[in-house]
Amino acid sequence: MSVERAILILAWVICMTLMPILVPKNRIRQAVLLFLSTQLITWVLSVMFVEWGFYENPIREFPAASGSNFTNNYLLFPFISTMFSLYYPNSKSSVLKWLFQARFVIAIGTYCALISKYSNLLEYRHFNVYFHMLVIWAVLNITRKYEGWFFSKEGSSGKVDNPV
Repeated sequence: MSVERAILILAWVICMTLMPILVPKNRIRQAVLLFLSTQLITWVLSVMFVEWGFYENPIREFPAASGSNFTNNYLLFPFISTMFSLYYPNSKSSVLKWLFQARFVIAIGTYCALISKYSNLLEYRHFNVYFHMLVIWAVLNITRKYEGWFFSKEGSSGKVDNPV
């Protein structure tokens, strides 16, 4: 088995194992919304970045369908983004919020830098890991804000205030 395949399989095992453990039962709806909204954003961005030549994914799961890496863009990153939003310290100080965000962005950036250097899963062309980390930070915060906005529409009874 190649290093690339081992990384992709490990990502699936980690996500599928940790998802039911880390998502609280009372926040499953939020987790689903976060996961799917992150998938939407990463799909659009990854297709754009590959088509514009910012980076390439030489080894990917569906080479005939897309130039994007399915596991990283549609499973691993949405999972990490979901955990980021579910455990975000909303009631803490700005410094703790900044440290929380920095920890996630640096971890994902480190992962991207390592797979770019030691595997053929990601090759930067007109892009670099620092710009990638800036995009990651933006996506994490956009999905977190979207989730906050979406669930602020609910009343205290748990039902939508203005049903259609």
